[in-house]
Amino acid sequence: MPQEPSASTQKVNIEKKYCPKCYQQFEGVIANCPDDGAVLRGAKNDPLIGKVFAEKYEVNSVLGLGGMSIVYKALHKLMDRNVAIKMLHKNLKEDIVALERFRLEAQAASLLSHQNIIAVYDFGVTNDGEPYFVMDCLEGESLKELIERKGRVPFDRALPIFRQVCDGLEAAHKKGIVHRDLKPANVCLIKEEGGTELVKLVDFGIAKLLPQAGREQQHLTQTGEVFGSPIYMSPEQCLGKELDTRSDIYALGCLMYETLTGDPPFIGESFLETMNKHVGEDAKPINQVMPDAKVPVELDNLIQHCMSKKPENRFQTAGEIRDLISSIIVSTLGSSGRHPGSMSTAIAPCPEIDKQKRTTRVVVAIASIAIAMIVGLVGFCALYPGPPGDRGTPLNKVIWQVTMSAADGDATNKDFAGAEKKYNQAEEKARTFGDGQARLEETLRKKSDLYTQWEGHAELLEKVNKEMLAIQTAKVKVEFDRQMDLLNAMIKPDLSGVAKLNNKLVAEAMLPSVIATAGKLYGRGLYFELEQLLKKAIDIDDNLLGTDSLAIAQLDTKLADGLIAERKMPEVRPLLVNARRIRNEHASDDPAEYVRALNKLGQFDLDQNDFKNGKVELSEALKLARQLKVHSDLLPLSLRNYANLLNQCGEPGGPEKAKALMKEADRVEKETPTTP
Repeated sequence: MPQEPSASTQKVNIEKKYCPKCYQQFEGVIANCPDDGAVLRGAKNDPLIGKVFAEKYEVNSVLGLGGMSIVYKALHKLMDRNVAIKMLHKNLKEDIVALERFRLEAQAASLLSHQNIIAVYDFGVTNDGEPYFVMDCLEGESLKELIERKGRVPFDRALPIFRQVCDGLEAAHKKGIVHRDLKPANVCLIKEEGGTELVKLVDFGIAKLLPQAGREQQHLTQTGEVFGSPIYMSPEQCLGKELDTRSDIYALGCLMYETLTGDPPFIGESFLETMNKHVGEDAKPINQVMPDAKVPVELDNLIQHCMSKKPENRFQTAGEIRDLISSIIVSTLGSSGRHPGSMSTAIAPCPEIDKQKRTTRVVVAIASIAIAMIVGLVGFCALYPGPPGDRGTPLNKVIWQVTMSAADGDATNKDFAGAEKKYNQAEEKARTFGDGQARLEETLRKKSDLYTQWEGHAELLEKVNKEMLAIQTAKVKVEFDRQMDLLNAMIKPDLSGVAKLNNKLVAEAMLPSVIATAGKLYGRGLYFELEQLLKKAIDIDDNLLGTDSLAIAQLDTKLADGLIAERKMPEVRPLLVNARRIRNEHASDDPAEYVRALNKLGQFDLDQNDFKNGKVELSEALKLARQLKVHSDLLPLSLRNYANLLNQCGEPGGPEKAKALMKEADRVEKETPTTP
């Protein structure tokens, strides 16, 4: 089966490309699909990247691609949070079974609210009839990638991972959901502060809702159909029999086996041979296959028990396995001497009286030191004001963290009223410390998530979101002030040649961050600040980089957007004309950007009823777009812009010509889809 993409962002290879017709994946310098000739898409020409999707998600990059879907990384503009958007391939939107499986994945994940399961926030259908759902964007690597990187994972690191996988599985099973495709690639590991790892189960694309889930599931598979990853499929799954939660238990055993040894328990020369091994062979004990791994016997036996051929002979719940793994963790730490022990062995009494006295004095001395340390520690926790960038005593920070954890637990258990009470307590505490307001923003974000799930709290949700937006706006203003300070520091007369060269390098390096800050200012309606920032940057770059620099074209275009929002129309056209000029001078390197500049200027002229100039610019844009073999989104854009001009300028026969151009744009988009 093709591997469906997850929401992990650890390893995104921007050199990978895909065919928008057959959705095969390619790497390297290849530009066209060898099977159907379609122009391959990647980071530079994917039509959604850089666009706003569903009016609130700003798409940044492609995270992954599978046989049924593609996943994009995007920024929720209101929440200022990275998310992952999963979209069904366009050629499958008429496939009823594919649509139902896609909907089921969103439904299964949305039914679950657990820290070890990926969260789904939104589900919808675009105006073009393409379904999508929005989920966590996980900053980490998969367990599969960890195994490939390490060869095998030491058991002391693997045990906490296994325990969290069990927690996630137990939560799904209690909701009547069988994952059916549990494997290392669908276990994401996220590094947290302090070095701990948080596990997230992903990809419920072939999950099954059991009857006790209280929902009726359509029969997406015929009797006897096999669906899943053969290396981890239970015997009953290989035989196409009815599945229940114990099939996931078997897959968990295979997953743990591979994690500890580096290889799956069964692998054949073919799909069919691998399934036959699952049905008819027993896995060799780990300590025979990998004796130097020194896996505890209890853990080896536990994994063998998970992989019993008959479901009734396995563990019956993930909770049972989780509890046994917890006991193995405790016993292993104790036997290895790493469990925190008491000091009794260091001061054990001896039979002799003088030794008893010495021991008593040692105990008293140690107790005095301990009391002094405790007093000092309490004083430190209660009185230390915290570093300049994160004011607040350690005690206040601990109280906030504990309260938030308790609130998260209530929210997971659907005790919304209890969660709200604790989040309010955490919010009250967060307002008393922390100059950066990071904890307050995190608390408000959790409350927003809570009110999103809790029906009847739309007004509170709106209030919380407004305050978050105010905090984020304040952060953007701080970012604006910092950028202005950096730019002002570069304005110094009579600089030496070395200093000028250094400033030139700094200006080039600052361009992406200035553009990014301008985008944030625009998104929050801070047009005056946007104008100040970009005009300052343009003045400096004109001097340091030259008036023909591509940086000036980028800055002019961004500034034009801000001035349009401010309705300062007389200042806009000179900027767009200059951007077009610069793009024209560099057209041999990047002809597509010149066509975009023509379209932007022509569309502005059209909006201002300047049909004469607009026709010149848009006709040239259309002519050049027809010549380009890549950037297929430009031709439909140019066709529609010129059609709009014909509809408005009153030219004889204009409406008929415009209608023909619109039909051509539709045909081009159909031949080379603009959305995956």
